[in-house]
Amino acid sequence: MFYKVAVPSAPAYTSHEFWSSLSPAGLSDVVKELCDALRPYLTTALNGAGSVLLSGPSGSGKAMAVRAVCSCLNLHLFKVDCVSLCGDTSAATEEKIQMAFAQAQQYRPCVLLLKDIEVLGRDRDRLGEDARVIATLRQLLLDRDPALSSHPVLVIGTTCKSQDVPTDVQTAFLHEVKIEALSEDQRRAMLSTLTASLPLGKEVSLAKLARRTAGFVLGDFCALLSHSSRAACTRIQALSFPGGLSEEVERDFCTAGFPVLEEDFNVALDQLHDAHSQAVGAPKIPSVSWQDVGGLHEVKKEILDTIQLPLEHPELLSLGLRRSGLLLYGPPGTGKTLLAKAVATTCTMTFLSVKGPELINMYVGQSEENVRNVFARARAAAPCIIFFDELDSLAPNRGRSGDSGGVMDRVVSQLLAELDGLHSSREVFVIGATNRPDLLDSALLRPGRFDKLVYVGVNEDRESQLQVLSAVTRKFKLDPSVNLSSILEECPAQLTGADIYALCSDAMMCAVKRKVEWIEEGLDTESSVLILTMEDFLQAAARLQPSVSEQELLRYKLIQQKFAAC
Repeated sequence: MFYKVAVPSAPAYTSHEFWSSLSPAGLSDVVKELCDALRPYLTTALNGAGSVLLSGPSGSGKAMAVRAVCSCLNLHLFKVDCVSLCGDTSAATEEKIQMAFAQAQQYRPCVLLLKDIEVLGRDRDRLGEDARVIATLRQLLLDRDPALSSHPVLVIGTTCKSQDVPTDVQTAFLHEVKIEALSEDQRRAMLSTLTASLPLGKEVSLAKLARRTAGFVLGDFCALLSHSSRAACTRIQALSFPGGLSEEVERDFCTAGFPVLEEDFNVALDQLHDAHSQAVGAPKIPSVSWQDVGGLHEVKKEILDTIQLPLEHPELLSLGLRRSGLLLYGPPGTGKTLLAKAVATTCTMTFLSVKGPELINMYVGQSEENVRNVFARARAAAPCIIFFDELDSLAPNRGRSGDSGGVMDRVVSQLLAELDGLHSSREVFVIGATNRPDLLDSALLRPGRFDKLVYVGVNEDRESQLQVLSAVTRKFKLDPSVNLSSILEECPAQLTGADIYALCSDAMMCAVKRKVEWIEEGLDTESSVLILTMEDFLQAAARLQPSVSEQELLRYKLIQQKFAAC
């Protein structure tokens, strides 16, 4: 269990220099902070047991940072996986913890690394806390023998989330260090060091890769290099040996070394992004372009001015006077969600979509924690857009929500606190969408929060409707007889984007039914392309009913006038 400070076996596809560095790229600030916290305890002048709680996402390099600290301070490293300390009973767990601390004394001066410390102090069913184990661990963390002050045992506990550590254990640590999300510059530096010994194609741009890897941690970059090397091996093997290779020859071939091209990184990034997207609530870059959004040119300009400008020209907004919140309001089905996704795609930002009701929980304090977690995930994946759909259901006027426990009032207060904290996170933007801005708590619309209101209305002119219809049908196979302008002439005057989507969906179903009939009659085959005809669209147009009535549209225009005057 004891490890003297040594360089771990570096993956074959990465630079040995990175793993042996005293100041690893991307982690140098964490190493410095840990050294600054622990160095004073190596003298006899400071009383108390030196201890640090180190938190960061899985794979972020916590253990590597600790190894670098031990090298910098000339300390031994005694590493313990806390899962191995969990016994069948509280007494057994307590005995194992005491034994680990006793063994660490043999290697003074050293760092005792308690990996995944959050597992200690939990009941076997993981639903409650074990007071006996917590008390023992707390006492061991706080006790310090003055006679051993010149050769101390310094304790570093690691966890993915500090809030998962029992409170009494967390407060026993004298210092707390958190591994924050890597900035673009840090990601580029980490990529540069990791790929130092990897033959790269001339067209590979590490700066471009750094922009596309928002939210990545050290483990993700190692996976990226592994996947890209494998993709390069597959590519070269397919070109040079189309008939395939034996397992032994293939192994020798893959270890021989070959250049990794941009296309190999693209394959690897697609694989990793797909894997990340499968995680619940994981922010991801959407694949929605402006071509998917018809019309709404003024709205597009307003949104891009608010979000794209600060990203591309941060030096012009160095005083911090920038907007971080944008509220899209208007009738349902007008493209508010689509707009937000298109902006994220255009600006190469990750996109975290949240529906208001998803955050509400029956347990006291859980709803507020859900709000905090949303913003924490966004900061970890910056640059990121948080999109709050149905914002009025999450942040109604305080004091009028009607819930006896005041849950909604606390959620609104927590949301306001998080919005106020965005000024220190320059690459996190918030977009809210609502049909009823008049129902929102007024504090949300004050400067520094959702202070930019953009009305997304119904397309009332045929030109705008034609742009939307063209955007929706651009991937369809249309018969030459189809005239989009003529189709719109058969439709109601006021159509939302959702109405036009419904029109195309109904037309598609008409075409599918016709194709099925032809297949049954032997006039067509399943392998042939589905073609939409003018008749399909005309049938759909005859059944189309606007989703927003004249009365509702008038009400929305009155709301627009009210907020435009503010």
